[in-house]
Amino acid sequence: SVPGYNISFINMTEIKKFTETDFEFQEIARLYNLVSHDDKDHPDDVKDDWEIRDKSIIRNRLFLYRDNAVIGYLGYGQGRDENKQNCYFNIFLDPNFNGNGYRQQLYEQMLHEVQAFSCNRLYMSIYEHKNYDQSKKFLVKNGFENNFKIRESSLDLGSIVLDEYSSLISKLDAKGIQFYDAKNEMKDFPDHYKKLEESMWNYFQDMPMPEGIAHTRIPFDQFMKYQNRFEEKLYGIGIVAVVGEKYIGATDIYVKPKCDPHKAWTGSLGVLREYRRQGIATALKVKAFEKLREKGIKQVRTDNEENNPMYLINVALGFKPEPYCFEYQKEI
Repeated sequence: SVPGYNISFINMTEIKKFTETDFEFQEIARLYNLVSHDDKDHPDDVKDDWEIRDKSIIRNRLFLYRDNAVIGYLGYGQGRDENKQNCYFNIFLDPNFNGNGYRQQLYEQMLHEVQAFSCNRLYMSIYEHKNYDQSKKFLVKNGFENNFKIRESSLDLGSIVLDEYSSLISKLDAKGIQFYDAKNEMKDFPDHYKKLEESMWNYFQDMPMPEGIAHTRIPFDQFMKYQNRFEEKLYGIGIVAVVGEKYIGATDIYVKPKCDPHKAWTGSLGVLREYRRQGIATALKVKAFEKLREKGIKQVRTDNEENNPMYLINVALGFKPEPYCFEYQKEI
């Protein structure tokens, strides 16, 4: 290759910087969809996600061109606060170009760039599916280890008998525990978003994380950017469990209407520690599934770290296993 120019003469490839053009957003979605065994992306969603990103932390994308066509990209982002030396990345390569060392080429360019934030840990996740076999080879070859497994599960909403849970809902109602639609029934509740963010942060801290990743709280204005986008463009359902004026649990489930309108994805679900083991998590899910069914959603997806007790709740509700997600990591 030529010093100072990222041009390699193997098949005339070139790595180019991300310039936020509509063409690039289309290419990101196209390449993601070529690789993903499961969910699909849409250029508008990719663009929205980029536009509301937290600009106080470094995030970037690298495009690999061959003969003037994009054949792959690498996206990377810096962690927040205590995680500021972590780098989370992924590579999406057109499968027709596997086996040519292109992932390595993108990776080496990223390694050079992440010195900007003194990166000392790298993380990349893949799925237990043939579409990721080449990525797995690349990770193993580069000394990455997989120490964190996430179970992915799906539920056919047509198969669940929600009436079976009416006695649980009644029992919680008798304890003064009420459930509300976060977007459509709570706008007038005092300090609604402040209380929602706080309760989510409280239960989020109990979620298992890969080694080397600390729980960090996003600034409130950034939380609101995500929340507004969720409510305006991706709203499947949000349900909040309330006792008196206290928010004690919540779930948010999003839908991508532009690319997969009949499938819903669980963003998060949690209950404050002192209110657990009463069936509130199950009730949050059941309330959410009722609303999703009314909207014509056919399937809901969720994931849990391998040893998370929430997994057993999902099995009891009838969730079925999907390919695992593996988080690979490496210290540098």
